Amino acid sequence: MKNLVLYAPPAAGKGTQCEMLEKNFGYKVLSIGQVLRNNRSTETEVGRKIIETQDKGILTPDDIVAEALKNELTKLEGEKICIEGYPRNIEQAKLLDTIFDNYVVINLYVDRDLAMKRTLGRVNCDKCHKIYNVYFDEMKPTEEGICDICKEPLSSRSDDNENSFKVRFDVYEENAPQILEFYENKNILYRINGGISKEYTNDEVEKIIKEA
Repeated sequence: MKNLVLYAPPAAGKGTQCEMLEKNFGYKVLSIGQVLRNNRSTETEVGRKIIETQDKGILTPDDIVAEALKNELTKLEGEKICIEGYPRNIEQAKLLDTIFDNYVVINLYVDRDLAMKRTLGRVNCDKCHKIYNVYFDEMKPTEEGICDICKEPLSSRSDDNENSFKVRFDVYEENAPQILEFYENKNILYRINGGISKEYTNDEVEKIIKEA
């Protein structure tokens, strides 16, 4: 099986697919947020640059992110890897191509209105991390505001609001055409409608990783 890049807008189902890939196929999932946290250190130039930019609240430069990712990939040599949340622009896509090999790209696409509904309705349990959605009957908790498993109160992420969603989705739509064209020209792009159902997306992802 090939390595994967899972590329998608907010609320397209990346997290659900990552869980499935880890559980059913043994993939090691790398999210860029975790990569940067793992590389925060005063002992390396990359680590110092990450600390400097994050502490100032500015974006970490693309070349530093790529170096941090390269460090994590080296630790996982020989493992099946899925990268999610990256690339976010065409420069990152080109940098990734120089440090990551034997991979295909799965693009989950979803309608903006559905993605916003998924985002604004999302609540989760801080204890067991189970995710619910108040707008979809099949994902609602049995008791409003309470986790079915832990019986703990549910909460929502601070960035799960309409303004934050619009910014993130706009950034995706601005950069997606170039990124998708780049991967399409390399003949490694697969696209899945992430708005049908979790089961449909699961099945399509499994087909790709078994056939690619």
